[in-house]
Amino acid sequence: AATGVAAFMPSFRASSSTALKADLTSDKFAVAVLGDLHIDPRKMEDYYSGRDQWMKVLEQESAEKSGNVALVSLGDLGESKSVRPEETNELFAGTTECHEMAAEFLRSFGVPYEVVGGNHDLEGIDEFDTDQANLDMFLRVHNKPSPQFIRQIADKTLLVGLSSTIFRSA
Repeated sequence: AATGVAAFMPSFRASSSTALKADLTSDKFAVAVLGDLHIDPRKMEDYYSGRDQWMKVLEQESAEKSGNVALVSLGDLGESKSVRPEETNELFAGTTECHEMAAEFLRSFGVPYEVVGGNHDLEGIDEFDTDQANLDMFLRVHNKPSPQFIRQIADKTLLVGLSSTIFRSA
């Protein structure tokens, strides 16, 4: 059985061939951090344009850092208002649709990603009755065993994230 930090480390989830080449014995690494994306499906071309700029950096860093590259989103993944005001007043942030779109977008970077869930990521109040139900969907969609994460990204280097787990009762 694993002990110490290894006992808490989720299994490595490779999402691309670049990630599979990671050399965790190297002390070189790069972490791309994206804050408060507030994804709006009406403006996805803007997000992909920004992603394309990041891709050049990630490819270069991966080559220079022994493949040890990770992406972390700091949560608040979806727009905190209706994205279809002519159809519904339902908030987009925290919904299943929002998280599925965000997960697809984050996977498109081609490197392993993590999410530090923010308060708005549990804002699916029109879809979910409880924070726990909202959190369960968040974990499932982003393939996370826990709201928190710890992952080795290089020799003697851990990437750690602590997410919000309540919204309605905060």
